Amino acid sequence: MFLFSLLNVTKTFSYKKNTLTAVKDISLYLPEQGLVSIVGKSGCGKSTLLNLLMGIEKPSKGTIYYQDKKLSKFSKRELSKYHSSDVSMIYQHYNLLDDLSVVENIALPLLIRGESKRKAHEEVRELLKTFGLEHLENQKVSTLSGGEKQRVAILRALITKPLAILCDEPTGALDEKNSFLIMDELKKISRHKLVLMVSHNMNLVHQYSDRIIEMKDGEIIKDKLINRCSEGEKKKKVKTRTRSRWIFSLVKRLFKKNKFKQFFSFISLMVGFLSIFIGVGFIYGSEDSQKHALERNLAIGCATASETSYYSVSNSPLEFRKNVRPSSELIDRYLDGVNNIRICPNTNFFFSPYPNGYFNGEQIKQFEMVPLLEEFMQNNTIYPKIARDFDKKKLTEVVVNKEFLKEISVAENDYEGKEILISYETSITLYTHDDEKPFVNDKFRYELKLKIVDVVEEFSFMNTPKIYYSYDALLDMLRSEILVNVSLYRERSVSILEYINEVKDDSPESSYSSFIFLNSLSDYEKLFRIIEETNAKNELLQIESKVYSIADSYKTFISSFKDALLFFLIIGFSGVLFILGMISLSNFLENKKQSAILTCLGARTRSISLIYLIYNFAITFLALIVGIASSFILQNSLNSIISKKFGLSNLIAIPFNSFHGVKFGLIIATFLVAVLCTFLFTMLPILAYKNFSISEELRDE
Repeated sequence: MFLFSLLNVTKTFSYKKNTLTAVKDISLYLPEQGLVSIVGKSGCGKSTLLNLLMGIEKPSKGTIYYQDKKLSKFSKRELSKYHSSDVSMIYQHYNLLDDLSVVENIALPLLIRGESKRKAHEEVRELLKTFGLEHLENQKVSTLSGGEKQRVAILRALITKPLAILCDEPTGALDEKNSFLIMDELKKISRHKLVLMVSHNMNLVHQYSDRIIEMKDGEIIKDKLINRCSEGEKKKKVKTRTRSRWIFSLVKRLFKKNKFKQFFSFISLMVGFLSIFIGVGFIYGSEDSQKHALERNLAIGCATASETSYYSVSNSPLEFRKNVRPSSELIDRYLDGVNNIRICPNTNFFFSPYPNGYFNGEQIKQFEMVPLLEEFMQNNTIYPKIARDFDKKKLTEVVVNKEFLKEISVAENDYEGKEILISYETSITLYTHDDEKPFVNDKFRYELKLKIVDVVEEFSFMNTPKIYYSYDALLDMLRSEILVNVSLYRERSVSILEYINEVKDDSPESSYSSFIFLNSLSDYEKLFRIIEETNAKNELLQIESKVYSIADSYKTFISSFKDALLFFLIIGFSGVLFILGMISLSNFLENKKQSAILTCLGARTRSISLIYLIYNFAITFLALIVGIASSFILQNSLNSIISKKFGLSNLIAIPFNSFHGVKFGLIIATFLVAVLCTFLFTMLPILAYKNFSISEELRDE
């Protein structure tokens, strides 16, 4: 019975538009034992013939039988068993894994076959002892000499007790002494197994061969039998088991190689995950942060309302708008449903929001006076200390924001006792419709020293320096200030406040508007919705709030920023995928030869895939875990900086606890996506590996 039977086997290779025939119409029968040598000039097809018998090349034409079964019909499982138990190959350039020790290299085929590490290492030590190489047991292969490497390669081929050993120039890189030692060992082995050797050393071929086959231009031109060997030993059937412990030693080997690349990959992935978490945190945190920031802006408690009429110009796209002070009934109609509000006369004509201001004798370039109600501050739990200060109803005691302190160059902790001088002068003209005295003039002038009693930290986006004062205290002052000339004309005492209430709604003294004060923060969102609706529809009542304008501008800005951020998140996510792909492809390309060696030792594709999957998963998950931990630290640091600089608290709020209603949903989603992408990018090169030539990868560079 023949171990191998080749019937009319031809092997061609295509390169660009050229076709090379390496083996041409060979028919050959090889016995179960003996040392058979294949000789011939380089390029005559010797190594190709070995690769065909090894099953790492398939014939273009013809059939190869192994023990009466077509080699080309082997399933993946059968081919894996064929490599791990039946046939071994000794390569001219060893094809050992340099990073593993001698015992690990030799034991690898047994581990792939499913034997335990302890039993496999025991068998290797016995074999090393038999060949007098036990002193090399724990040495790294990379430290061995050429002769020692070749012996280790032979022992690796022997450890599985195969029926056939295929040798490609086993002595090609050795000196004469080591060549004879190797050939002696191969000769002993050939007494019970088939040793098929390709060699250029004719001296060794004639001295040791039982049969010599000569090839030329892909054909067998001579087949000489020198010695007929006795029947070879029968190989016991080896039961293979599925064990994967050997995979972890190769994963560990990958981690020991190219640490810089691993560190770069880890950092890149970690930064990618980190940017995704921070971006999602910004998207989720910006709305709540904006709400919190608006609530800290005291000016949110004051708005102005005007009754607006619109006039179109014929034959023109222009439109004129006229504002007058609205009636209380009109305001109530539009603000129905907004509780806790107070409608008051607008006093800006007599107490300008933009007076002349001086600090330490120097004029303050820009600031704004903003009135607030005592009730609003008492109901404002955000600033309990300021509520106590406003309870005093003193017009001369004011609260300023941090922007105002910056304007007057005063430190935040040094505002106590600082005074601001403000002054304003205005005049009014009362038209009497009396021919003798057609109008009455009166002047109003004030000069006040304002003492800073507290400072508020507001949202700094588009915010201006502000001084907050008690509106009730201002009313008391205007109620006590008498317009002398107007009083003489009307023959009764007329205060400024009375005059404001009595003037026509379209007069300048009415400021063409009324104040709307909130008594509580709870209703500002309702008021803002009404402002949005009335402004959009050009309603009769138009309400203006500077805080609403800031919020609207900020909302538009954030919306645009979110759109841009979403784009960059997609870029960042694509970058993470690209890095994953590059890691997988790089690892595979760097270790293609290792994959080819493992295939020839009987490892199945799924086992080889598992090596890279575990390695890539480990880097990805470590980067993900560190990215999650780092995002907490970065989130707190960024929020601290943003809070100090812009007055926004918790602008970045990564939804780790709950994401779209799912507990830990963001972590779970990121984990699943990372698993899927890592798996896909790891398997793509592995699947492409099927198109690679194993024989090409095993050739020395």
